[in-house]
Order: sequence, then C-alpha cells, then structure tokens
Amino acid sequence: MTEKKKVTANEIYDLLLNEFKIKEQLGSVEIILGGISARYNGKDAIGDLLQEWLGEWLKQKNFYFRTRANTQEFPDFLLAEDDKSGFLEIKTFNANATPAFDIANFDSYNKSLLVKPERLDADYLIFGYKMIDSVLSVDNLWLMKVWEIAGTSGANPVNMQTKNSQPYNLRPIKWYAKNARNKPFADKISFLNAISETLEKYSHSTSSYSENWLENVKKKYLENTKIKL
Repeated sequence: MTEKKKVTANEIYDLLLNEFKIKEQLGSVEIILGGISARYNGKDAIGDLLQEWLGEWLKQKNFYFRTRANTQEFPDFLLAEDDKSGFLEIKTFNANATPAFDIANFDSYNKSLLVKPERLDADYLIFGYKMIDSVLSVDNLWLMKVWEIAGTSGANPVNMQTKNSQPYNLRPIKWYAKNARNKPFADKISFLNAISETLEKYSHSTSSYSENWLENVKKKYLENTKIKL
C-alpha cells in the first residue's frame, strides 16, 4: 500500500487554485433514485457536498488526512497524525451574498479554547460558490485564520449571531470587502481580547466559564505549544 503523503493547508490551497484551477471548473449535483435522476439547483446542501468532494480529492491525490467519527466535532479534517496541529475547517457560502456561515457556537468555542487553545491556529478553507441553472462553480477560494474572518460589529466587540439577546454563534464579517465598516482582527490576541470583552458584556450568561477566561487561555496555550501569546 502506497504511503500517504503529508500535506499542509497552504499546499492544498495552492494546488486547488493553481494546479487544479478550481475557479475555472464547472460542476453539478445529481440525485438518482429508482432510475430517476434529478439535478440539484438549491444551495442548502452545497456546504456538505463540497466538503465530501474535497475529501475525495484528497484521497485521489494520496494525501494523508483524518476525519472525526463525529462529523459535527472540530475540525473537519486533520492533516497531522497528532491532535495538536494540522486542523482544517471547511466553510462555504453563496458568492452572491454576504458570508453568513457559523464559525462556531459561541460558548462551545470559548470553552474549547480553555482545553485546546491551539484550535486558534486552525486553517479555514473557504469556498465562495455560485449555483446558476444547476451549474456549480467556485467563484473564489480563501485560506484564512479565524481572526482574519472574524471582526467587530456595531453592537458587540466580536461579530456574532444572538438569540434571545444572548451570544449564540460566532459569525464572519465580509473580510474581503475593501471599504467594509467592520474590519477583521489584526492578530489572534486581538481576537481573544474581543471575545473576552464580549464575555464580560454577557457575564450573566457566560459566568460558568468566563472568570479569568483570557488568562486561562493564554496559560493553556503556553503549556500546550510552548509559545507565549
């Protein structure tokens, strides 16, 4: 059996963009049941399907990767043999609209950083796709860090979806817009500071884990990576 080749997120991004030329490719989604086929023209399923497609592409390239048994668990792909690095998340959005995918559940993400703060270093491979008359295309492709797609919002230190006036999901800003009012964070510590400020603002609903949250994340990051934030 041929040994799988190790690959980084940057190499995947470069190969998709420059060798595979993904922005020039056209595709479609078809369902066949009982000999009857139908082409899909919706958008709800595209995120899951592009993730499945990427897994197949990685297999054909003979690249090493793993996925979690629980597909809802972070990350979508593990590119390293350990559980400390090589985290790759896949995000998709309709290129004709503003990005509205969930980066992560607010509380779950913040709690996870107390245990595995190296999650901060995950790569996000983001597909901006178009579906027109059942023809699928990738209009743009980005490889980003979480602080490069997150940013401030008018109402909160970090952009997020709220439910019942409480934090619910971390959401991206329009990071690629040149004249956007809300800008992405400059670095991971700026991102962490914004989350910390948000925890303080909503302390009545985050008090179970928010006390000394920022310092605890920094301490655990140093312990796990030997790098000081």
